[in-house]
Order: sequence, then C-alpha cells, then structure tokens
Amino acid sequence: MGFPLVRLKESDLFIPRRRGSGSRPRRGDSTDDEISDSEADFLYDTLLKHFVLFFRDQHLTPEQLSFFACKFGPLEGTHHTYESLEGFDHVTVLNMGPENPPDSAEWHADLTFNQDAAFASVLQGVEIPSVGGDTLWANCFAVHDALPPGLRKDLEELSAVHDMGSFRSHAYKTGGIDGINEQMSSVGSAVHPIIDHHPVTGLPFVNVNETFTVHILGMTQPESRRLLNYLFDLINRPQFHVRLRWQAGTIALWDNRGSQHYAVDDYLPERRIMHRVVVSSDARQSQK
Repeated sequence: MGFPLVRLKESDLFIPRRRGSGSRPRRGDSTDDEISDSEADFLYDTLLKHFVLFFRDQHLTPEQLSFFACKFGPLEGTHHTYESLEGFDHVTVLNMGPENPPDSAEWHADLTFNQDAAFASVLQGVEIPSVGGDTLWANCFAVHDALPPGLRKDLEELSAVHDMGSFRSHAYKTGGIDGINEQMSSVGSAVHPIIDHHPVTGLPFVNVNETFTVHILGMTQPESRRLLNYLFDLINRPQFHVRLRWQAGTIALWDNRGSQHYAVDDYLPERRIMHRVVVSSDARQSQK
C-alpha cells in the first residue's frame, strides 16, 4: 500500500492567507486569520493518519510560513549547508539551477544524523520549473509491513549509523578534507534502530535512508552494504509512494517519523526555488 488518501475541502485549509481580492501577501503584511490552536490540532491529527498533506494556492510570506510551522513545535535553526532566507534563520532556501545543480535526488528523511531526528517539515514552492521538479514521498510503515516476516524479525535486533552522508561533497567543495572533518565534527552522527516506532502512534517503520544511513552496526562493510541496498531498493518501489507536482504557492507538510522524500532533478536548465522550515520536535507528543 502507498499512502492513506485524504481529500481536504477548501474550508479545511487553515493555513493563514491574506484576505482580499486574491493579492499575494508581501513581507511585513499582517493577517487576522492566522491558524488557531484547534485548527492546528485538526491538521496534526490528520498528519498522524496520512503522513503528508498538500495545500494549493497559499503563497505565504516567510512570517506566515514560520508561524504555521511553529504551531506544531519548535523550529530548527540555520542549516549546516544550505543558506537561510535573510532575516529568517529557520527558513532554508533551496535554490537549484544551472550554476547550483540539484543535489537531493536521493531518498531521505530530514536530519536523521541527529539523535533526536526532526519531527516535521514544511516546504513551499516559490519558483517552479515549467516541467519536472516533482517530489515523491515513501511510506516506510508500508515498507515495514512488506518485509518477509523472518527478515523483519532479524532487523528488529539491528541498528544503523546515520551521519551527514552525501553532504560531504558540499564540505569538500568549500573546504577540502579539512572542511569534511570540520563538518563531520560539527554535525555529528546518530544511531537509530532499523525498525523504529512512531513515538505517538507506536507503528513500526523502516528507518534507513540513502542519504544519511552509512553502516549497520555489528556487520562487516560488505554485509552492511548488501542489506542496506536491499532496503533502499524496497523503499524505492512505486507502490509505497505518493508524488506531488509543484505549483508556486503549494505547501507540503509531512511527518519525518516514518516517511521519506525524494526531489526529482529533471528540470535543468530551469530553476527551482523552495522555502523549507523544519519542526525539530513535536509539541503535542506528550499529550498523546
């Protein structure tokens, strides 16, 4: 199975938008129709059931995007590689084009090199290519359920190391081997069980990803590589996926705990600009 589907009515879209004749909000605009706690609770419960939510025609300012994200928990600060939007440390700018080719065409969950991996991510399309640039999400709860029972039992005893992974290339480009060593020291690494459990629902999911998972503890490197490649191939099967065709102003909100995503890099020489805010921890987790 892929993702359990939900169709939200226009009246269910509670993300703040500027009232009026359809004009897009600008930096510094105020709004009196911001998302309420009860509306955020509704979206949170929907997110737990469906893992990823899409909203069309939002066109949020950085202030509004940040306000929306912080209704779910505290926000991550500056990214270790990508630049932040000026004046907004927690709004990461993903600006990919001919002079800065896309680099995230790998399955990953955000920031799993942190021991406490990020709860959720909010991504808004700002400048979208005329063709391509879609994002896919994989349902890793369904991937777990598709595992052969014997292998699933064996995987429950194993853990894997996550580190900055392919971001080493960025570090080397800007600072050589010293840059890699400095970034590795700064960013650190984490160990996560291969079969992890969602902290709220308790559902089991496969917690390895192509970008950041580098080694299975207790195995030789060849053994680890073969098993990881098997799991990566399973995650890559289309029956576990949902795909979004971006438009400017579209927003995706997803739960990193049990889903992964993949940004398709098929749009050069056009440009793709996105604004991302990462919610570091779940403000409602202790209430569930």
